[in-house]
Amino acid sequence: MARSSREPSPEQQVDPQLDATRRRAELRGRTAVARWRIASAVWGARLYAALFAVVSVFPIVYSGDPQWKSAGILFVLALILLALSEWLRRGSRVAALLLVSALVAAKLVSWLYAHEPLSRGAVRTVIVLAALANGVWGTFSLAAAEREAATIPPRR
Repeated sequence: MARSSREPSPEQQVDPQLDATRRRAELRGRTAVARWRIASAVWGARLYAALFAVVSVFPIVYSGDPQWKSAGILFVLALILLALSEWLRRGSRVAALLLVSALVAAKLVSWLYAHEPLSRGAVRTVIVLAALANGVWGTFSLAAAEREAATIPPRR
């Protein structure tokens, strides 16, 4: 009796245990890459928070009379960015998206209201934005790998 073309030949049939082992190994690799992407984004977010912390000193030092309210707002923003970076380190997709949107919003606010050219701080913005975008990619791929890992049968 002839086999249909859809049925695998005996040489193509793979032991289910071996197939699961291969899938687990592939998922370990994908998880490692995703965690590396998240780690790079965490450092980008920490750099961004450090920039806000440094800038928070400027209203106190460089103005005629210290502007404590402006300095406090900038320092609180730095703390929020630092907290989001820690949340991102744990793999939060929400934190990754919030960090990217905070960077884009800050750039747009400085362009629209402070009339700063978009090219001001462009290298810093591109570096931090690339790191944060890498983190968004990492968090989503980590979640996908974790979902797929749940479908693999456990080892015997």
